[in-house]
Amino acid sequence: MQCPTCQSTVKQGKAGFNPSGSQRYRCSVCHRVYTPTPTLKGYPAQTRNLAIRMHLEGNSKRAIGRILKVNHQSVINWVTDYISKLPAAEVPERPEVAELDELYTYVKQKKTKSTS
Repeated sequence: MQCPTCQSTVKQGKAGFNPSGSQRYRCSVCHRVYTPTPTLKGYPAQTRNLAIRMHLEGNSKRAIGRILKVNHQSVINWVTDYISKLPAAEVPERPEVAELDELYTYVKQKKTKSTS
């Protein structure tokens, strides 16, 4: 192993693991702790894109999590991040003329009274 700070190759000792499972080393010369080849945490971009497509198709976030075997909160975070990157929607102009259908409703009026 070679320390990335002082470039020393002697007195390099193991210093535990990263949360992602990578081996960490400690340089006894400059006392720096480093990871030569870190493994990345998280899910691949393909899984994220699939989760977003499934959400757009109408699947619930929990169902997507069960199908893809990921936490539903991760799916929520991916969808929220995707939505925040979308451009703002245009506000439609106020219409000059509006057409309404004829509808007549009876509110709180019954033809027959109940026996109570």
